[in-house]
This record gives sequence, C-alpha cells and structure tokens, in this order.
Amino acid sequence: MDKETASTQNGNANQALSDETVAQFLTSNPDFFHRNPIILAEMSLPHNSGNATSLIERQVAILRERGIQTRHKLGELIEAAKENDNLLNTTQSLVIDLINADSLNSICTLLQTELHKKFGVESASVTLITDTETQNQYSIDADFYQDTSEAEQKISGIVNNNQSLCGSLREAEAEFIFTNTKYAIGSAAIASKKIERSSGADIIVMLAVAHHNADHYNSDTGTLFLDYLCDILTALVQRQLS
Repeated sequence: MDKETASTQNGNANQALSDETVAQFLTSNPDFFHRNPIILAEMSLPHNSGNATSLIERQVAILRERGIQTRHKLGELIEAAKENDNLLNTTQSLVIDLINADSLNSICTLLQTELHKKFGVESASVTLITDTETQNQYSIDADFYQDTSEAEQKISGIVNNNQSLCGSLREAEAEFIFTNTKYAIGSAAIASKKIERSSGADIIVMLAVAHHNADHYNSDTGTLFLDYLCDILTALVQRQLS
C-alpha cells in the first residue's frame, strides 16, 4: 500500500468519527483531558460574545446554570409544600367544624360559606337532590334542595355520571346548580354521591365550585380535594338521616 492510499484511508477514518462517537468516548473517560492537558490547552469554544473561552470555563458556566435551575426548582417545591400544609390545616379545621354541626342545613351552610371564605372559591354550591317528602321530613332548606325529577330533566348527564366533572356548563345547568351566586359561571368542577335508602327516596349529594373564567376548571383540573370533601359531606348527611 503506497503512502497516498494510506493517507486517504486515514482521512476517511477520521471523517467517519462522528460527534456521537467522540461524545460517548469522553463520557466514558471523564478524566481524558486531565490525562491529556496538552489537548485541552489547544481547545477553545466560541462564546456568545464572540471571544474564545476554555473548556473548563464553559463547563463551570454550565454547572453554575444547572445549579441555579436546581435552586429555582427546589424553591418551587418548598412553596408547593407550604401551600399543601396550609391546605391540610384549613381542611382539617373545616372537617372538625362540619362534624360538630347539628343539622343538615347547618352542615350545608357551613361548607358553602367556608369554601368562599377560607378556600377562595368564587362560587360554591351544596345541593341535596331528592323528593319533596324527604325534604319536608328533614326540613331541608330550599337553598340546598332540588327535586329529583327536575334534576333528571336539567342535569341528567351530570347526576348520572359516576365521575367528577370539570369544564363549562350549559346556561340551564349553571342556573340549576348555582342558584344563589352573584358571579357568572364560566367553568365548574362538580362531584356527586348517591345515598341509597331502603325506605324513602334516594338522595344525591352534590358539591360544586365554579369560576367566571371559562378556563379555570378544565379537563386537566384535579378533583381529589373536591371528591374528598364530597365524601365527607355525604357521610355527614347520611348520619343526619339515621
């Protein structure tokens, strides 16, 4: 093999050495430049300002940037933890107050009021859906009562759904659920549970929150907290019926 052919093959081999291959090698050999300081001394990387900077300086800058991002992320996690602690404490206080309430109407009033005052909910609604006989039997206030047959006509898709719902409502649905709000209903989150009774009509317990912004409650909104409060409310209502 002559020198020209060998030189051509070496050139082709060098061209075939891809960036990925070099990157993999350097990753597997992080001390390469420590062992070969002469190569490092000859290297430079373009800087945003147009000047040259050493690989070590560039590496330090990258690590510094990652450290800043990590601190920002840690700060966000700490703030979220504080918010969750506050939410937990407020929720515990509310549940205790609900347990100590002595009637269906006081339970509904307390929950609806506290959602406004302590949780910043713009519009809140607690609704017990049953027949008039049950309403009269337990003296359910008109503010918290809706008739089953009317509910089947106006919000059948909601009361017959087994999962919590988030999103926009039709005007008739919003008027049926949020009867006393002073705000427009742009979007809502709704949880409901059915109490099946061996004697007397069943009762659907509905807890709903709403906001004037159409995007405030949407398909990405979590309903874990709302479902939890609805479960508590349902258990307390059932206790009052016994």
